Amino acid sequence: MGTILPSATPSSSPSLVLSPTSGTAFTSHGTQLGYLVFNFVSSVVITFINDAVFIKAEFGYPAYLCLNGFVATYMGTEIMRWFSLVEPIKNKVPSLLEPNFLLLVIVVGLSKTLNNASLKHNSMGFYQIFKLLVTPLVVVLEYVMDGTSLSTQRQIWLFWICLCVLLSVHGDTEFSVVGTIWASIWIPFAAIYKVQWSRVRKLYGCSTLSLMHAVMPYAIIGQLFLAPIMDPPGIRNYQWTTEAIILLTLSGLAAFFVTFSGFLVVGNVGPLAHTLLGPLKTGVAILASKFQYDTQYSFVQILGAIGALISLALYTHVTITERQQILFLPHQQYQLVLPLSPDEHGGGEVEHENGIKPIPEAAAKLLHNHIS
Repeated sequence: MGTILPSATPSSSPSLVLSPTSGTAFTSHGTQLGYLVFNFVSSVVITFINDAVFIKAEFGYPAYLCLNGFVATYMGTEIMRWFSLVEPIKNKVPSLLEPNFLLLVIVVGLSKTLNNASLKHNSMGFYQIFKLLVTPLVVVLEYVMDGTSLSTQRQIWLFWICLCVLLSVHGDTEFSVVGTIWASIWIPFAAIYKVQWSRVRKLYGCSTLSLMHAVMPYAIIGQLFLAPIMDPPGIRNYQWTTEAIILLTLSGLAAFFVTFSGFLVVGNVGPLAHTLLGPLKTGVAILASKFQYDTQYSFVQILGAIGALISLALYTHVTITERQQILFLPHQQYQLVLPLSPDEHGGGEVEHENGIKPIPEAAAKLLHNHIS
């Protein structure tokens, strides 16, 4: 049985200190909230700006729109570097020869492009509901890549999310086969992107801004080759109206903010946390599209959407509750003395100055996964 002791003095033996500032699970609640709000506002705004780019500006080139966002994002981080707000990665120089970094560069370009393609070919309601499937896929990927497991309660609510999404999609009055194909291709890449960003950031031990500044030049080069392949022909003959230029400029600015805020959440709060804003984002986007575009929703679609949002909200509640179960001494630091693992009864124990305290199965698994 492993134990966790209050960290008093440095030890020469290998140890792990768990504190409010070490690891995503222990970031201060105020900082986490700020990241989540920033990402929420940015994500909602850019969705409607990009939708206007496709509809009002008639700019039907998702990959080039993605390239526009990448350039704006890199320029934003480069300006911040000029003011010493972004430091280069010092511990290890990023290289495409490193498999994890190469995979991140690839999925960043593909996930953003496919996201724009899904938005272009689907109604706002379908796009928002279908993207909730990213959450279950993130869970699967974290289990496969990092061995992170879930409690039974969280598994149940993830199952209901998938079931309700499928119900809502089935009742979509504006169902599109082409749009569904694009969305189905995008979802796995979106999940890989969320998980991989967090893994690479830990690998290089750098800030989110530093990694963003390192990734974007490669992503831009890759997008220059990808855009002509994925987008339809005709970009050279596009009519660059004043409205189109303004919308594309706003899209680029919004892309920097949504990318920056998303990377902050993924890197400092965790990949799953990035998806836990789903209910609020989806609800606001669906309501806004109803009033802005007079979108019509069937009863089955509304029923499935409500079920998916409730399931995701309950999944969020269970996740937060399980995390709180291991933070029973929030103002202390804990030093890993022996490998901690759930006992044969499904629970676990931690040791501190008041003696041995048992913790339930979900908390034992969560703490073990965080440490390992």
